[in-house]
Amino acid sequence: MRIRQRIAIIILVSYTVLILVSEVTSYGTAVVDPVMARIHSRGQMRVGYDPGVLPFTTTQNGQAAGYDIDLTRALAQTMQVAVLYVPTSLDAAYDALQQGQIDLMASAMPYAPEQGWRARFSTFYVDDGMVIVSRGGGRTVAQLSDQPVGVVFGGDGDSALRQRRRAGQIITPVYYDRTLDLWQALVCGTVHVAVVEHTTALGMVARDPQLQIGAALSFVPYVLVMPYDAVYLQDAVNMGLAQRQQDGTMTRLAAQWFRAAAVACPTPP
Repeated sequence: MRIRQRIAIIILVSYTVLILVSEVTSYGTAVVDPVMARIHSRGQMRVGYDPGVLPFTTTQNGQAAGYDIDLTRALAQTMQVAVLYVPTSLDAAYDALQQGQIDLMASAMPYAPEQGWRARFSTFYVDDGMVIVSRGGGRTVAQLSDQPVGVVFGGDGDSALRQRRRAGQIITPVYYDRTLDLWQALVCGTVHVAVVEHTTALGMVARDPQLQIGAALSFVPYVLVMPYDAVYLQDAVNMGLAQRQQDGTMTRLAAQWFRAAAVACPTPP
């Protein structure tokens, strides 16, 4: 019996040593995070992005641009690695991560816990849920009943208002085909209250200080997405996000990319 126990202990110790040896690389990174090991080996982080997710990711002069592009470039600098931007559709993002084609996906990616079996997520860095924006003071959800509310027909704001109406709140929506049309209506005084995405509201308020952001109707957190085995990369990204939040980088990027277009009011006939 003692012989069997000694053999079992020897096997267990040998296995533990084997694991410890195999987990350590010349970069001091455990093989349990092969993604970080590959990044250090290449000296480069491959970031997937969808060029059609304005203002987070787009293409300008043939190069990747946008809020998420500048943010991930800053994170790569913190990690002391170069960054390569790889055009990747949102539909293919999780497969590309799982197959090792990219190390991180950044394109206003909503937090998707149902994908947790094959992906890791950063901390939330932007909330783009629907909010109330109004002239002359922030409004509560209850105050949406006070006067007509501008909203883009068929958009998330429309869905939020319909949900409130199904709950019994009396709301009078004023529909617009595009966010630009709704923004012009706010500027020109056609409506004084609207429901838009938080990032859109930030741009509107920056352009017109008389507008204020009121209550939120929904919460839509955006995250950076990594492969499931990117344990140390996730930690590095989260620390980088905290640092960039603290040093004002995110505030600067918001002012740069979350901007409302200049609009003119129609001249009365």
